[in-house]
Amino acid sequence: MTVPNTGNSMLTFSCIVSAAIIILGRTCSCLQFNYPNFNTSHMDDFSFSPGSKIANGSLQITPNTGNISHRSGRVVYARGTLKLWNSKRTALTSFSTEFVLNILPQNGTAGEGMAFMITNNPSLPSNSSGQWLGLFNNHTDGAFTNRMVAVEFDTKKSYKDDLDDNHVGIDINSIKSNRQYPLSNQSIVLASGSDVWVQIKYNGTSLLFQVTLIQFSTSGHHVTVASRYIDLSRGLLDDIYIGFAGSTGDFTQLNQIKSWKFTTVDHDVKVGTWRKVLLALATLIIFSICLFAVFFMWRRLTQHRRLAYRTLEEMIDGDGPVKFKLKELRRATASFSPTRKLGRGGFGTIYLGYINRMNLEVAVKRVSMSNAESNRGEQEFIAEKNTISTLSHRNLVKLIGWCHEGSELLLVYEYFPMGSLDKLLYAGAPDLTWERRYRIICGVASALDYLHHGSSKRILHRDVKASNVMLDEDYNARLGDFGLARVIQHDGVTHHSTQAVAGTRAYC
Repeated sequence: MTVPNTGNSMLTFSCIVSAAIIILGRTCSCLQFNYPNFNTSHMDDFSFSPGSKIANGSLQITPNTGNISHRSGRVVYARGTLKLWNSKRTALTSFSTEFVLNILPQNGTAGEGMAFMITNNPSLPSNSSGQWLGLFNNHTDGAFTNRMVAVEFDTKKSYKDDLDDNHVGIDINSIKSNRQYPLSNQSIVLASGSDVWVQIKYNGTSLLFQVTLIQFSTSGHHVTVASRYIDLSRGLLDDIYIGFAGSTGDFTQLNQIKSWKFTTVDHDVKVGTWRKVLLALATLIIFSICLFAVFFMWRRLTQHRRLAYRTLEEMIDGDGPVKFKLKELRRATASFSPTRKLGRGGFGTIYLGYINRMNLEVAVKRVSMSNAESNRGEQEFIAEKNTISTLSHRNLVKLIGWCHEGSELLLVYEYFPMGSLDKLLYAGAPDLTWERRYRIICGVASALDYLHHGSSKRILHRDVKASNVMLDEDYNARLGDFGLARVIQHDGVTHHSTQAVAGTRAYC
């Protein structure tokens, strides 16, 4: 009886569930990238309007050389678009982006500004320099067909509704900001030539659009936060381009992006993921309870057999010949193949085997463990193992080893190609001369004399017959099969009797 490996089963299941949880727990990032800096190898990742480029480790949104006044430009990410809806189309896609902008005035005074934009129209409109920030022009401003939401970083007051020359605005299809946020009162100066870290986050479920700016200076760091609730689905279609726009006018500046990170998160997938995680954990708990119940029932049902197994192990004398592994004897007998069968002995079948590590042919006796014969088979196994393992005589079959593993009881003997005496007698073999018969009789007698008087313990074989006498190549007898043998102590008694009839019928 082998014990099911519940530990390995549990470990395997736990690993599967853990892997599923890890996989399910990942957020769905439909669009994700990170540029800590920029170089010419990134040129194919973006779409540039004329004059825009990568230079000085930055995205140059407007030209940085030559005549840079009254110019506009756009740089758009070209490797993919942002999906307006999440994977199940139950909510708008949430996203987060971070970038470092640097606005460097030229000739002392800055103008006009730059913007982060999300739009369905990535091309740069004509005549969009100056106050239009590369987003609109005097013909398109305010048109629903712009399909544009932008966060402007304005450095010049260009019309009466402009708050000042240092503010952030949220623009929806128009240069006239939906909401403006001053920066001077936060000690943030966009056109100072110092880096400004910007984070823009959008929650597709709550519709909160939030902008955070941080600028570091010698007096510390300065933070401002602007937020607005915006339903992007009212103005945008499904495939959205993301990028930057900028412009100059009479006054000029370098509009630079020094790093950029973007990622989307599908909140609906997250909610579904947690449900799946909880389902996986519930499945694991139920499986563990069922596994424990099955193991408990198995322990109860097999308790008798396990106790019998341990009792049998205690009765087997561990000293003497080799204790083989079951897999080695299976390999030696080709898994007890019928083609290796030599015959049947007392309560078992004999197979021809070959032990590789000993370079030796052997006879392997597989003791029968059927319900009707299991008790007698175990008794024979114990008697034979404990009896013959201590004996050494030229006319006795040598026990090479044994195996008790699971429900298998195996005895390994030296192999005699001539077989047993009964086969030669009944076959009328002409080579079985009277001289050889006499030698065989003397060999058996010598073996019995050794068992009765020569061994350290007096042994009664109790089953002497022709089928239990093996012959070697020289017709020397080897007495075997000690399944019915009994050990009797030397106590001065010359006659012994047993309480029950033993041996084989018709043999004395």
